Amino acid sequence: MDYISPPPFVLASISSRTGRWREADINTARAGNACKHTLQELIKRYEASNRAALKSDKTSGWYTENLLLFVRYLDALKLPADLSRFNVDCIRDYILHLRERVKFTGCKNDGNGSTRLKPKTIQCHVRTLKAFSTWLHTEGYISENRLQNLKLPKAPSVLIQPLTPEEIRRSLKRIGTHTSMARRNLTVFMLALDTGLRESEIASIELGNLNLEAGQIKVMGKGAKERVVPVGNRVRLELYAYIQKERAKFDYAKSNRLFLGPGGVPLTANGIKLMFSRLARLTKIPRLHCHLCRHSFGIAYLLNGGDVFSLKAILGHSSFEMVNHYLHFTTTQISEQHRKYSPIDNMMGNNG
Repeated sequence: MDYISPPPFVLASISSRTGRWREADINTARAGNACKHTLQELIKRYEASNRAALKSDKTSGWYTENLLLFVRYLDALKLPADLSRFNVDCIRDYILHLRERVKFTGCKNDGNGSTRLKPKTIQCHVRTLKAFSTWLHTEGYISENRLQNLKLPKAPSVLIQPLTPEEIRRSLKRIGTHTSMARRNLTVFMLALDTGLRESEIASIELGNLNLEAGQIKVMGKGAKERVVPVGNRVRLELYAYIQKERAKFDYAKSNRLFLGPGGVPLTANGIKLMFSRLARLTKIPRLHCHLCRHSFGIAYLLNGGDVFSLKAILGHSSFEMVNHYLHFTTTQISEQHRKYSPIDNMMGNNG
């Protein structure tokens, strides 16, 4: 890290016995001179630190963009974009600003008539700022973690509404199999729904990652963690048919990626995102996206008798937090089923 050289009073504190600076004095020197750096400079160093820690380009870029949004907020108010403004009071004002900010110019509403940022999105922005504050303190740019006691804004816990069987049938019918790209899209959709894989995980699958005989796919998940995901019989057949009939047409491209686009160009995560966006428009299911397939898989897995431990492993979650959301939904579903099929209610009449 390119730190500022310690001032003379630190040099004077060099121990004659060890010939080294005292760590406390070095930290004081860094913190005292950090105001010379703009937030943009510190954000660049933070991004370099994240990349050096081998965080993905997507994750590092997401952190950086969130932080630069705060810098643009300060610039708009004609406030100095340095550490003098990186404090709890200013961040709280920024949170209020985010509550009123639209997603982006000309954006569509979220289905409920709102173009404002979702509380969950605002919460993610604040998490980024808190993580940046921790890094600044750890690296010695500030003498204390200024945002340590800042509470995250509350975000409502909304039950996930999975795709219904009718919506799945409508989507499959709309994709069809009339062209090579339609067959590929159908395979991608079925794979997402049958395994809960993320867009980036599907896009990065290579032919060597497949073991169709065993019904398994090796994928690279978040945090550069590999895992093996099981695949159902129907999707195994669909994958085999796609590889033999459609993907074989692009063998000249000499790509190891499983899913290819026109001209043999590998399908990207953004390409999958656009595929689902078009499908949502054509099927008139506005909430449809690849991650909804992931949620739908998790809920269906539990409803069909799967356990939370194997589901956590399949989805590649580092904790049970997200799995508990699925479990909460299945509990609600079970309650509804009980109201319909209660033996006593059905035998003696439901007077409720």
